[in-house]
Amino acid sequence: MSDSYVDGKVREALQAAKGSPAVAQKLLIAWAVKDPELLLGMAQPFLKAIAGAAVARAGRRGSAPKAAGPSGALSREALERVLSRMGEAEEGDVPPQPAARRATAPAAPVRQAPEGVSHEKSMLTLAKAFAAKKIR
Repeated sequence: MSDSYVDGKVREALQAAKGSPAVAQKLLIAWAVKDPELLLGMAQPFLKAIAGAAVARAGRRGSAPKAAGPSGALSREALERVLSRMGEAEEGDVPPQPAARRATAPAAPVRQAPEGVSHEKSMLTLAKAFAAKKIR
């Protein structure tokens, strides 16, 4: 099993699909069902996330063993929270902000326009409000 095998199959699917990514994807899925080497080659980069999702799913169903033993062991609820988050973060994802940073940012009041007010009128009102602030 090598990347060249998977790459070759992808090129073959694109040629058979006449360049249509959606059709090529369907072909690759059909081929992968019959070809374990192709399936493993395509899934290899995602195995960590797949395993994390399986563990999280098992944790949500309550099949995770209870944390018991020495001090410092996670409670069942804490363990389930950790397991449910496994595999969620992917490359390029923005890491969550620390709670301290979220708590310091003041929440801006949100005003809703009365029903029946058009988008255009709302935008004009906003523009006037910002213009008034600049003049002061």
